[in-house]
Amino acid sequence: REVRRAERKARQIKNKDKKVNPVLGFGLRMVMALRNASASYAQNDGTLLPGYNQESSVLGMGSNANGTLAGFVFGQQGYDLFGRGTGYDIATSSANSNWLVRNENLNQQHIVTHNTNFSSRASLEPFKDFTIELSLNRTYNTSSSDFYRWNDSLSRHESQSRVDMSTLTYTNMTIGTAFTRFDKSTYASSVFNQIRDNMKAVSEILGSKNSNSTLLANGYYDGYGNSQQEVVMGAFLATYANKDVNEKNVNPLKNIPLPNWTINYNGLTKFPFMKKFVRNFVIRNGYSSTTSISGIQTNLNAKFDANNNPTARDLNDNFIAQNQIQNVTMSERFNPLFGIDATWIIKSKGKQQGLLTKFEIKRDRSLTLSLNNNQLTEVSGKEYVIGSGYKFTQVKLPIKSVKASDVNIRFDFSLRDNLTVIRKIVENTNQATAGQRVMSIKTSADYNLNKNLTIQFYYDHVINTPKIASSYPTGNLSTGLRLRFNLGGIQ
Repeated sequence: REVRRAERKARQIKNKDKKVNPVLGFGLRMVMALRNASASYAQNDGTLLPGYNQESSVLGMGSNANGTLAGFVFGQQGYDLFGRGTGYDIATSSANSNWLVRNENLNQQHIVTHNTNFSSRASLEPFKDFTIELSLNRTYNTSSSDFYRWNDSLSRHESQSRVDMSTLTYTNMTIGTAFTRFDKSTYASSVFNQIRDNMKAVSEILGSKNSNSTLLANGYYDGYGNSQQEVVMGAFLATYANKDVNEKNVNPLKNIPLPNWTINYNGLTKFPFMKKFVRNFVIRNGYSSTTSISGIQTNLNAKFDANNNPTARDLNDNFIAQNQIQNVTMSERFNPLFGIDATWIIKSKGKQQGLLTKFEIKRDRSLTLSLNNNQLTEVSGKEYVIGSGYKFTQVKLPIKSVKASDVNIRFDFSLRDNLTVIRKIVENTNQATAGQRVMSIKTSADYNLNKNLTIQFYYDHVINTPKIASSYPTGNLSTGLRLRFNLGGIQ
């Protein structure tokens, strides 16, 4: 037995010292890169139905209650767990059971709400000290309101003046068009020009499904011209997300959320040649992109045939969509595109001190499409940030009564470039309406005169240089000394 135990221990030591094939090790590391993951789905449904005329007893149900009301009391609504309509309608069931007052002057609205939220997060570590945090989210809120009341002429209850309103927000990935450059003189953008080409493809998708529409000589389908709401919105969503034009990508309700990320790498300090110079060195990258559709409201002017195809037209001879949408917004941020946080080792008076440094390149973009006038407002920005901090130990002022103390110095510099361009889709024009270059310099030095009193020298300088002729350059300078007295240490 002792011999077998010794042989087993020898084999364990041999296997431990045996080197793993690098390719195999890297492959296994990729397989096990996922450290943790989580996901949550929440759904909230509600119904407000005024005019109930029955007495309440156990659980709010009266003696005449049936299974329909019992299901409602225990949470039955018009949507299932996947957000699909079930056809359940407590208002119609209550009217058929004679549970509602017969008052045609009832002025309190019947409201049905449906809210869903899906979110997910995951942490990955493909190799040591390299971490990736992924996140995605989708939120959809809808509310239906009407006056569900008695109609004397029809001798029944009916829904009057129904209005549906919705909002949709989901994480997206628009990095494919993030680095497109503008023409310096006309502010034209190749991505914006692509919208006009994609509108014909969207028109074909919509027009081919509508028997009331035919292909015209200009390449558009009848009723789905270059100013039709669904055509403009679909082309905008597909173009700026750099996606193919198909039925799924042009419909925001069918788009699935895509992940955003934060990347950090702090493994450089593990290399021998770096340990001599830095105590901490982190490389960062962060990306977030969100698409929001607001003001989705039932269009009361829309009309449909027996096949649910639109028939009513607007002044531009376009089909009126079922829902009227106010704005579609895409917000994108690289925060940062590239960033470094480092603590450098500096020897001072025989001790190792840390010099803090920070460098960041940031980019952001906001695209707002107004479907009231088919106008796109694009706000883009770039920013460079440099920061540094250092502590000088035991500095003695030429004042005998003041003891030597540390001096904390901080320096921050940022240069930000903003530009706002309004692009008109139908007219195919681009106009810069705002923009400026902002340079900011902030520095400070803190010194403790005693345990309760601190003096600070500060210097803040901001220079704003506009890009539009109608504005003028401005500069703000603030400098001086501050005294801060801490009352917390007084006995």
